Amino acid sequence: MGVFWDFESFANAPALIADTGAILTYRDLESLSGDMEAGIREHADRDNASGPLVMFVCRNTPGAIAGYAALANRGYPVLPCSVELPGEMRREVMNTYRPGFLLLPKEMRGGYPTMKAVCEIRDYVLLKTNYAEFFPVHPQLSLLITTSGSTGSAKFVRQSRENLRFNAAAIAKYLQIGASDKTITSLPLQYTYGLSVLHASLLRGAAMVVTQQGVMDNEFWDLFENEGVTCFHGVPNTYEMLRHIELFEEDFPSLRTMSQAGGKLSRELQEYYGRYAEENGKRFIIMYGQSEATAAVSWLPSGDTLRKPGSIGRVIPGGSVSLVDEAGNPVTGAHRPGELVYRGPNVAMGYAQRGEDLQLGDEWNGVLKTGDIAEFDGDQYLSITGRLKRFIKMAGHRISLDEIDSMIMDELNIRSVSVGEDDHLTVFVTDDREKELVSAFVPGRISTVRAGFRVLTVPEFPRNEAGKILYAGLQAAAQNYSV
Repeated sequence: MGVFWDFESFANAPALIADTGAILTYRDLESLSGDMEAGIREHADRDNASGPLVMFVCRNTPGAIAGYAALANRGYPVLPCSVELPGEMRREVMNTYRPGFLLLPKEMRGGYPTMKAVCEIRDYVLLKTNYAEFFPVHPQLSLLITTSGSTGSAKFVRQSRENLRFNAAAIAKYLQIGASDKTITSLPLQYTYGLSVLHASLLRGAAMVVTQQGVMDNEFWDLFENEGVTCFHGVPNTYEMLRHIELFEEDFPSLRTMSQAGGKLSRELQEYYGRYAEENGKRFIIMYGQSEATAAVSWLPSGDTLRKPGSIGRVIPGGSVSLVDEAGNPVTGAHRPGELVYRGPNVAMGYAQRGEDLQLGDEWNGVLKTGDIAEFDGDQYLSITGRLKRFIKMAGHRISLDEIDSMIMDELNIRSVSVGEDDHLTVFVTDDREKELVSAFVPGRISTVRAGFRVLTVPEFPRNEAGKILYAGLQAAAQNYSV
């Protein structure tokens, strides 16, 4: 099958830089790839061309990233999960998919005393599992990625090597990642964009600074400056937190590129970081994608950040998009909404919900109906206006929950999350003073919202580890609320 990355071509260039100062070069990763493959071959028959499935318990350490990179480089399919996932949920996922091997932190080794150690990679160890039988794996399967954060769901997106290769090349191209760049582990590896950043960096011979410190820790930014990090990547929640502490009121001389993916950024934050980039000679690039498209569908060039507020830009190189109405007919013209349909080599193979699904081939054939409602402007730039399933009816009229939140942000500068069912709308805010403003504003703007409408206050909006709002949790809270 061949290697995924050409580690040897970057030789002694640093691939991973630990917060302790220790360095793993690209040649080290190449050597580790060979050692891990030899260990796996010794302990398991590799009858399937894709090799045995490996479950990977993720955290941001050199051993974790090196182990994953070595496995992926030699074609072993990997199922990443959060180190924070409770043991019971981890075992449930394991029993569903029966991985042949388990890559996890050494301190968790005691939880699997009967599994034989194959090899150690710094702070990580690779174990051989004890399942008597394994599920056949499709030869193109490379990654099983969850879309539900740390919930322990057994539903995964099946991504192929071609998906990952195309996606990494596209991201590396429009982010202009080069061998002189350094990025930093600001995202969890089990998050699809976290892995995309890693894949693109390794493809171009860039270095990754590795730390378990979070973006709200002073040590993270001390390391950032000391190592001269040039690229920073985050999700909306990342940039919301950093705006709150006014971190980017100062310049970071080494920083060249900032990117945002993983959900819609508010116009206020888009303009704030766009101005910061423009005034300090940096690039702030907004991206839109889904795990089903291996992270990337469109990107907004830095020069358009302030010119196109609310836009997600143009389709990535090598892909195409179209809009369709509810009947599947093409929608053309500016400012006419329709479901966004993406076509490209990074559209995943399909979903897996049970072990038998590992052997399935490409079910989507390069076409993804995203479920997002979008529209083009006069320059053919895209904007997301809502979700197909984020609609309810009030007094017989169909309204968009996302549109309500956008209006509240645009006109009141208040972050809100709307949920509901037909004839029942609940808007959540995080401040009692905001509650009064929103309670008066929404019925004044949407005449059908009268009865069945309320505003509730929560300390913070529940999110998964990728920073995405957990709408189901808020809907449950709304239903359980007693007036």
